[in-house]
Amino acid sequence: MFDAVQPDEPHHYLAFLAVDPTQQNRGIGAALLADHHGRLDALGLPVYLEASNRNNQRLYLRHGYSAGPAIALPEEGPAILQMWRSAPGDDGRTPFPCTKPRRQ
Repeated sequence: MFDAVQPDEPHHYLAFLAVDPTQQNRGIGAALLADHHGRLDALGLPVYLEASNRNNQRLYLRHGYSAGPAIALPEEGPAILQMWRSAPGDDGRTPFPCTKPRRQ
């Protein structure tokens, strides 16, 4: 289901970023993102991810991501929040890229 809505533009997919709940709000997630972004920026790659909640979405927005459309899960599951960070050289934050519907 998630593959069907990923952006068409070539990108890196950040599947997981997690910090032990007892260690959150200490800048660890931001440091992990900064390190990861440095590596991807050196390769000239944009980044796509799905955030699992609004707190995570706010973290990604602070680190240059744009919000895309939410993914509605079946069976009243939580909304999954699509996020996009442009490749270096793009002038500032760019809108979420286009996604063509794909068969699942």
